[in-house]
Amino acid sequence: MITITCDRCDETIEVPDEHAGGKYACPHCGDINRVPGSPAGETPAEPAPTSGTASSRRDRAAEAGYPPDHGEEQTVMRIRRCWFRSRPLLFSLATLVFVGGIVGAIWSASNDHSRWTLYLWGVASLAGLATIAWWWIDRFGSSLVITNKRTVQHTGLLRRATSEVVHDNIRNIQVDQSFWQRLWGVGKLGISSSGQDGVEIEINHLPGPDKLREIVDLYRPL
Repeated sequence: MITITCDRCDETIEVPDEHAGGKYACPHCGDINRVPGSPAGETPAEPAPTSGTASSRRDRAAEAGYPPDHGEEQTVMRIRRCWFRSRPLLFSLATLVFVGGIVGAIWSASNDHSRWTLYLWGVASLAGLATIAWWWIDRFGSSLVITNKRTVQHTGLLRRATSEVVHDNIRNIQVDQSFWQRLWGVGKLGISSSGQDGVEIEINHLPGPDKLREIVDLYRPL
């Protein structure tokens, strides 16, 4: 047995020898801990680094300028959905309706047109403003947090919900972009783990989804 101390709760954990050089979930808090390469008291020969080992994953993340996947959990990146780039044409149209409604209301009032004409322009302006405001609020309704151990999706404003996937358990990462989304550098990211049939994390209108996938891959056992 290998004895280690949890990075998060500082509890002592006894890990079976077959997990040497890998990772092990703390039974007390669930944190993922890096296990030394051999049981205490043994000095193994230095193996050649191979793809998928803990040291190679750590080196890939560190060399890319991100936190390593061992030690305390650290936030690598926090991402919110795009505002303008997610819907550029509709956003421009809503802005045009908002500004046009204000201009039309001023023109109607200055030329002594009927009240209904003034109301019509006012309603158009409010509709454009409401659309822009709704998109702004919706932007904060879902966010993605990537740490050196897991990826977590936060959903909701008044009622909050979270869904997370540990990087060591990720089975598949999906990036979905329409033609226009590729032009604007946004898209949908989906992440599923080996323990689930469906997609646990799925969020659209994220900036640079391919870059986000590359960051998560740095912490996966590839």
